[in-house]
Amino acid sequence: MLILAFDTTAIVASCAVADINDSIVDKYAVFSIKNKLTHSENMMPMAEAMLKRYVCEMKDIDRIAVTVGPGSFTGVRIGVSTVKGLAMPYNIPCAAVSTLAALATNITPAGSIICPVMDARRSQFYNALFDGTGKRLCDDRIITADNLSEELNRFDKPIIICGDGARLFNIQYTGNANIILASQTAMYQNALSTAICGYYTPSIEAEKLQPKYLRPSQAERERNENNNKN
Repeated sequence: MLILAFDTTAIVASCAVADINDSIVDKYAVFSIKNKLTHSENMMPMAEAMLKRYVCEMKDIDRIAVTVGPGSFTGVRIGVSTVKGLAMPYNIPCAAVSTLAALATNITPAGSIICPVMDARRSQFYNALFDGTGKRLCDDRIITADNLSEELNRFDKPIIICGDGARLFNIQYTGNANIILASQTAMYQNALSTAICGYYTPSIEAEKLQPKYLRPSQAERERNENNNKN
């Protein structure tokens, strides 16, 4: 299965093409970039570069995978809308991938807990927990730093944390000796991991792709507060 994958949920934009068959990544190309351009400016040139490097065209793609959140509200919207625009003209099925599940796919040591943490501001984190085989232990959620620290203290095994909130959480909120920071190469979103998750995720029509924010945007919160006052 030839999968085109994107992640635009954080400051780094990532795109990959991966040929995955019988759960094995046979061939792949991946490109991640952090520059002064916006994700909307980077996405299409990245996709074109990936397809050219891989010597294939959109008509050759079997599935498009995209992380649909949690993450940056703007980044998630850009990723979802771009994938819809790419997939719909060719009727390519899509896979909606959790950003946290994709992060966990970067890390697979047995006998450990994998703990992706993304900074959600206000002393909160987007988080989910997985075991060393990638099995999900809880749903994607927003959790306070104190509550997450208390929960992690219950595990008597190595806990590998990754994501853009990992260092902040590790420095400010926990003294847990079991916690290990992921390596630099496994710390952040990577579209190859999105492709791998997309291989196992049931496909849907492009029209059905929807962002999953976990909470209202700041504009929505302010609008709701104003409505409540009135």
